[in-house]
Amino acid sequence: MQILGYFIFGLSLFYLFFLCQFPYDQLKKVIIQRFEETIPLKLSIERMGPSYPYNLLIENIQIDSGSLLFQVPDARLHPSLAGFFWGGRSFGLQDLANPPRLRGEFRMEKNRSGVKILLNNLEIKASAQKETSFQMKLSGEATFQWAGEDFQKGNGQAWALLQRGEIRGAQNAQLPLPFALFDTIRAEIKLQDGILQVKRLEVSGKDLKGSFQGDFPFPGKGDFPDLGLLLQSSGAKH
Repeated sequence: MQILGYFIFGLSLFYLFFLCQFPYDQLKKVIIQRFEETIPLKLSIERMGPSYPYNLLIENIQIDSGSLLFQVPDARLHPSLAGFFWGGRSFGLQDLANPPRLRGEFRMEKNRSGVKILLNNLEIKASAQKETSFQMKLSGEATFQWAGEDFQKGNGQAWALLQRGEIRGAQNAQLPLPFALFDTIRAEIKLQDGILQVKRLEVSGKDLKGSFQGDFPFPGKGDFPDLGLLLQSSGAKH
């Protein structure tokens, strides 16, 4: 028993040393780089550090679209130690709410990788030109798998429901069209062989509602694709 105690104590010291020496800044740069290579948005993380016993705490997460700045809740990243021993890499992600409103899982094996995300009324704050802001609640589920390094030709599917709160501040702020006109957005998409299929996209607001359909390359860059838009007054008869 005494030998076992020394062994556990030694492992504890090694683990504490590992946490102190872990290259958190380098990992943060890699996460930001991979995010911005995949999605045409800017990601910033103020701090990434240890959260005992073996988690990583990610604080002050912001996503910049150019016209809007989104403040995402702080999150906790927890690696799967068993996966490293078996030659794979996997991480779990969740926000700090109790119960969590964000759950994510990332796994990487020799020939295949995947991501799964669950959202349940995740609260996000959006701001434009500093004096205009509004809250959003986001729910949904997404799964995505790809082979090797070729994530642009992966396969997956997702659904999402976004609910926008009241816009506060300057009423003449230049907000992107979907957020300025609509307070609810419902979407269902499928990604197959690098083609993003919009199976269902419905938006509704006080005076207008609309629906979209279409396929376009992933990730979408350049001109906005022709989605086949139908807009009508919310008071129109069917």
